[in-house]
Amino acid sequence: MREFKQPNLILSKCLEYCKCRYNGDKIPDKFVRSLEEHVNYIKICPEVEIGLGVTRNSIRLIKRDGEYHLVDSMTGEDHTAEMDEYIEELSSKLNGEEVEGFIAKNRSPSCASHDSKVYAKAGKVPALGEKRAGYFTKNLPEKLPSLVIENEGRLKNFKLRENFLIKIFMLADLRNVIESGKIKELIDFHSNNKYLIMSYNQDGLNKLGRIIASYKKGKFEETAASYREQLVKTLNVIPDTGKRVNMLQHIFGYVSSEISKEEREYFLETITDFRNDKVPFSLPLALLRSWVIRFKVDYLIPQTIFKPYPEGLIDLSDSGNGRL
Repeated sequence: MREFKQPNLILSKCLEYCKCRYNGDKIPDKFVRSLEEHVNYIKICPEVEIGLGVTRNSIRLIKRDGEYHLVDSMTGEDHTAEMDEYIEELSSKLNGEEVEGFIAKNRSPSCASHDSKVYAKAGKVPALGEKRAGYFTKNLPEKLPSLVIENEGRLKNFKLRENFLIKIFMLADLRNVIESGKIKELIDFHSNNKYLIMSYNQDGLNKLGRIIASYKKGKFEETAASYREQLVKTLNVIPDTGKRVNMLQHIFGYVSSEISKEEREYFLETITDFRNDKVPFSLPLALLRSWVIRFKVDYLIPQTIFKPYPEGLIDLSDSGNGRL
């Protein structure tokens, strides 16, 4: 049975845990609560951390002379410098290779991942029509470049939520491998994640293989750092149907000669239905997993594609919202 290492996640603590929003509210969030036993949360509120009270005037992201600032929406007081100092302080405390992700509050001028409104100034004026990441979220990746960032609104979309979970648990496993200092552990990690990585990017998988192959004795840290950097780049997409079908066909090649003609035909029909969005990805994957177990294909049994994150987090609900 696969054991999962716990990802370390920064969390906007107004989600589920703290009444720290500008109006004194907190936001209930089922997904954040369900993750609690599987991850280590680093709970923060950037606005409170820079000394703003609860309750407070709302903060606004404004664009002035081509630059973005955080200001009090009523008085116009500028809090940009304080936020820059906090980002520097937080990033100096956190090792970027030991923090896998960030769950942010959507539409927040500080924490939004992509949908914070932008204004020309404080006061009763309309938004400019531009939307972008909140100031904190936009600038934190300069210090922690491999952070997997999503906001709670987008995580209600099944595909985005699944993608987020896959990434943070894979990176947490890799963190554990790097801490071991053993090249064998890194080789095993690469082997066991082969098909999961392939479902994202075949070229990236090949580059990761070359990094492993070029390992020189005594150079584990350099090899591991290069591997992690390339893995983050490789995972920086949403797996599309074509890549997933290609990966399924690779696995199918291991069992196709062992099953009956009717089973082969049924699997190929299922692949076609998956291409046409008539069945979920889990159906052809479950068929393959049953055959891998049945025929004892030892190489494939530990493949993480069959269980990329804890089963307790599987939730097929989908808001239908979220930009893919």
